[in-house]
Amino acid sequence: MANSMKKLQVRLLRDVGYMKPKGYENYKTLTETSVAVERDPSWLRKLESDGRIPKAHRVKLGGLSIRLWSPNQIKEIKQIVNNMKRGRPTSG
Repeated sequence: MANSMKKLQVRLLRDVGYMKPKGYENYKTLTETSVAVERDPSWLRKLESDGRIPKAHRVKLGGLSIRLWSPNQIKEIKQIVNNMKRGRPTSG
């Protein structure tokens, strides 16, 4: 886990604050959220698409659409992720 978090933190070093529109300064991007909850961004995208974590606010920036989660949503995501059991579900 430590190595994967180092990789996530390296990605975070690039300041993306300029991408956040006015009113969204306290919101977290996908990468910032993945660091906050110590999980891979692709896994968070999957959880969001499955409806297992709150939907992010989508903000258009040119041709991009960035995900932004509010501080309350981050708290909720942390709680959800921490309550998940690791590994595959047992059968039968």
